Amino acid sequence: MKGLNQINSMEQRLSKTFFLSFYFEIQSTLRYIREVFVAHSFEIASKAYVAFKKGPSWNVNTQQLLSYPISSLGYHLGCFLLKHSFEPQPRCENHDVFHVITNYKIDTTQEIAMQFWLYGNGKRSPFVLLAMFVGAMLYMDGYSAFAKAYSSGKQAVPVHAIDFMQHLASPISQFKN
Repeated sequence: MKGLNQINSMEQRLSKTFFLSFYFEIQSTLRYIREVFVAHSFEIASKAYVAFKKGPSWNVNTQQLLSYPISSLGYHLGCFLLKHSFEPQPRCENHDVFHVITNYKIDTTQEIAMQFWLYGNGKRSPFVLLAMFVGAMLYMDGYSAFAKAYSSGKQAVPVHAIDFMQHLASPISQFKN
């Protein structure tokens, strides 16, 4: 009887192990599909956003930004762009400035959290609303980060309407909350 119980126990453990490993594999695959879907969707949406965005381009590149004083917004923006092998996207340069002043990273969950921060800070745009909607629908695992970002943006000094191009030589500390 003791041997039979040990075999049953071992079968149950093997069954659990197989089920859990299969479950985690499915979860991993679904997360990957989510990331690919969202990345492509945001790429399409950002191209549309750039096409309809009004206002002049800054006409500046990463190397020019790095020539600003070390403590300046321009220099820190240049460092951010260099670190991620980016160049400023015409008419959307503020987006990268928001990364610099809020410290949100460039992965999908952090991008969405930054949009929640901006909404809390008072920014209203179709792109912000779209990112928040996608976050709410597809990133349930990020709800606490999104709520924290919204609250943090609400408490911060409003920065969404600042013309950052005019402040590239200004100290970064002026914009960090």
